[in-house]
Amino acid sequence: MMIIVAYPSLNSVGGGQRLCLHVIKALKKRGFKVCVATLDKTNWNLYSRVFGESFKPDCEFYLFSRMPKLPTLTLRQGFVALFYALELLLISFRRHRDLLVNMGGEVLDSIGDIVYVNAVPLRLMHVYSDIQPKPGAAWKCYSRLYSFLVKVLKIRGNVVVCNSRFNQRIVRKHLGLKSIVVYPPVNVCEIDLMVKNAVRREDLVVTVSRFRLAKRLEMVPEIAKCVSKGRFLIIGSADVDSVDCIVKVGEEAIKLGVEERVHMLLNKPFSVVLENLVRAKVYLHTQPTEAFGMSVVEAMAAGCVPVVPRYGGPWFDILDCKQGVYGFSYRGVREAAEIIGRLLGDDVLRERVAAKARERARVFDSSIFECKILDLVDKVFRAKFG
Repeated sequence: MMIIVAYPSLNSVGGGQRLCLHVIKALKKRGFKVCVATLDKTNWNLYSRVFGESFKPDCEFYLFSRMPKLPTLTLRQGFVALFYALELLLISFRRHRDLLVNMGGEVLDSIGDIVYVNAVPLRLMHVYSDIQPKPGAAWKCYSRLYSFLVKVLKIRGNVVVCNSRFNQRIVRKHLGLKSIVVYPPVNVCEIDLMVKNAVRREDLVVTVSRFRLAKRLEMVPEIAKCVSKGRFLIIGSADVDSVDCIVKVGEEAIKLGVEERVHMLLNKPFSVVLENLVRAKVYLHTQPTEAFGMSVVEAMAAGCVPVVPRYGGPWFDILDCKQGVYGFSYRGVREAAEIIGRLLGDDVLRERVAAKARERARVFDSSIFECKILDLVDKVFRAKFG
């Protein structure tokens, strides 16, 4: 018997990919044999470069050596959804004696012994326009059609896991799915060591995000325009689908005259992310419908004060809806700018909130995640195989 961990693709370094790797490592540590199932062959050297560690599963299963190049984002997203469903169907029929952990539940939530939903499901794009890769009626139609197809694909009775209470409510309200919450893991102890050796904090505001239009990163220069001092830095992974976002942020910065204070770092190692977080005073998050936000917790553990939208997992789950305790939330550009300006100008306030933020971050330490996910695997394993 083997545990199959499935995810559309591990060849980028977003929160979903990192979460999937944590699951693989936890299962291997427990002594399970692990097979990774993806659409394209995983470049394991990528993770060695980014995270400074290397590991591989016991075996791999993939449909393509390299993801086919398609001309539009719509086609690429449709291709991923279709072939991920086909791959999971194939695994369900051919490997039914193995345990299938579907870590891409936001793409397909109806197949798998355990289904982990990392984000607001793609089939709810017609309800939550903020998760659309690009705004427009076409994506709403695509979402409705895809939602219908997913409903008829239920193969295994599964345990659905959501990454936040915020996401759990959405999944229950719109999809009628009962689920449990297991928060994603953050290596808080590892970050603690870097904070102890940190130098003096700078008037630096950091945003960590994949470069996508849905992330609303154009808000960073808008907010910077309203803050009298400080530098703003956006760090994240980028690929062919990031061009529109990068151009939009750059053009907005030039238009507002803040191009000297707003900078972007693309595809840097995780060590560079942490180095900037331990230097910064404030962490700014911009996506309103973020289901959780591992980078928010990492920033808190690094000693930054988080400033997040008053909606989504960062507010509901991470800050526990408590304004000014573990961080701050905002409803618009001006409110975000006012909060950031206050934090950059008041070290007493910032240090008080940052200390509580660091304590709060420990709730999401990777050791807690490992215990919960392994207990769940054990329960599902016993229920299926006796």
